[in-house]
Amino acid sequence: NSQQSPVHFDLLLIPSLLVLHPSALPILFQEELLNKEATEGEAVTLHCKLSKSAQVEWRKGDKVLQPSDKYKIEQEGPFAELTIQDLDLADA
Repeated sequence: NSQQSPVHFDLLLIPSLLVLHPSALPILFQEELLNKEATEGEAVTLHCKLSKSAQVEWRKGDKVLQPSDKYKIEQEGPFAELTIQDLDLADA
């Protein structure tokens, strides 16, 4: 009878890193725009708050509003503001 030698296995543990990337959460309004009433010739400020910082684009219909003497656009983090100067009926 031949004797069998025992077989030894060395278990080598290799540490690994599992990185989970959360799926991109949608950006939601925390404070939505509210209708405002104002008088012609005055200024009005509209503001909103998002669930996280993201670039805000202000539009009137299909037209993207750009900063100018008429439109003042400010954003800090999730807070965005549009001030419309010298209101007239076309701004409704």
